[in-house]
Amino acid sequence: MKSFKAFWVFSYIVHHAFFVKVDGAKSLVPALYVFGDSSVDARNNNNLHTHAKANVPPYGIDFNNNATRRFTNGKTFADLIAIKLGLPLQPPYLGISDSKRYQVITGINYASGACGILNDTRDGECLSLDKQIEYFTSTVANDLSKHKHFKSKDELKHHLSNSIYLISIGANDYFLNYLKPQIRTYKNMSPEEFVDYLLEQLSSKIKTIYNLGARKFVVGMLEFLTIYGSQI
Repeated sequence: MKSFKAFWVFSYIVHHAFFVKVDGAKSLVPALYVFGDSSVDARNNNNLHTHAKANVPPYGIDFNNNATRRFTNGKTFADLIAIKLGLPLQPPYLGISDSKRYQVITGINYASGACGILNDTRDGECLSLDKQIEYFTSTVANDLSKHKHFKSKDELKHHLSNSIYLISIGANDYFLNYLKPQIRTYKNMSPEEFVDYLLEQLSSKIKTIYNLGARKFVVGMLEFLTIYGSQI
């Protein structure tokens, strides 16, 4: 458990270290890759068969007064981090055609609303965290490796190791799984045991991203467990 606590402390420090002003056109890092749930989803769910979509008002009323398919009235904190880093907003993976995906080298958003750390956490169709990582694996192997910007494997390795990997996920593992009366998969676990289990699962998935070349992680703090409108 100590290693997990150290990991979260490190993530907290890294998160705040990036909130600095960017002067000039040059970005602070090569790219930002985003994984998670509705807290950072940037339109991926709009391409899925699910009612968990943000394509109607008042979503987006403070972002060009248009429903941007983000689950917020304005920008997500992933968008704000991208801006602070001097990067363009990350396009949703499912919103980029296969023929153009290899052209994107400043980061991609894989996040999907109504998903969680666990594969069986979902509300309708969504991109599980494992699926998001699978798509990132494809990005590295099939898209970035083809880009003319990277003239060698070492240059691609440098890109991956210096990019930022933002992960914001976990609340739905409570809302749509552990706390749901009709789902009894994890009811034999105490709250403390469930937390440890989630951390173990998340750590394992982060290691998969790490093994692909990632080194700089920002892990968002779990949002407060309040009531969603759909639960009333």
